Amino acid sequence: MESYCLFCKSGQEGLVIDLLTRNGYAAFSPLAVRNKPDAGGIRRTKARLLPGYVFFDADCEPDWETVRRYSGVLKVLRYEDGSCALRGDDLAFVKWLRRYEGMIDVSQVVKVGTKIAFVGGPLVGMEARVLKVNKSRKTVQIALGDGEAMFRNIWCTIEYIGENVDIDLLHQSSEQSEKKDHMQK
Repeated sequence: MESYCLFCKSGQEGLVIDLLTRNGYAAFSPLAVRNKPDAGGIRRTKARLLPGYVFFDADCEPDWETVRRYSGVLKVLRYEDGSCALRGDDLAFVKWLRRYEGMIDVSQVVKVGTKIAFVGGPLVGMEARVLKVNKSRKTVQIALGDGEAMFRNIWCTIEYIGENVDIDLLHQSSEQSEKKDHMQK
């Protein structure tokens, strides 16, 4: 089974997913929880993580002429060598998205000196580099993959749960809590 990606008209992701699904492909366009300012402060909404992108799996090479004719599809993403099947960091990214069923929720962070550490949510343990932090919107831009990766930067929502925390102490507390939960089961 190979994974592929289409670029389509923004707002047409659902239509493209339906067309792919009707033709036997497992397709999705990842969503993310976003903080949206409104009159009452900030509220959380769901929005496309990567507007215009649809991922799908196929057992064999799709009929690209047919796929390109789907309403809303602008292009099939390809690497410089012409291949379309996702590989390397891009494939790892899609597997990460699937682990969260295409829905990237809020990650909890603590401030450690001038840096942040992910302590909960989908970004924990992910191999990525923090590029920017937008404190007012409570978002973080992370860099994924290497120079060949098609998906290099994404914005994710964060929630501060502490400042100037001893990260080792936090991990010990978390491990003790997990052991306690496990023993109670």
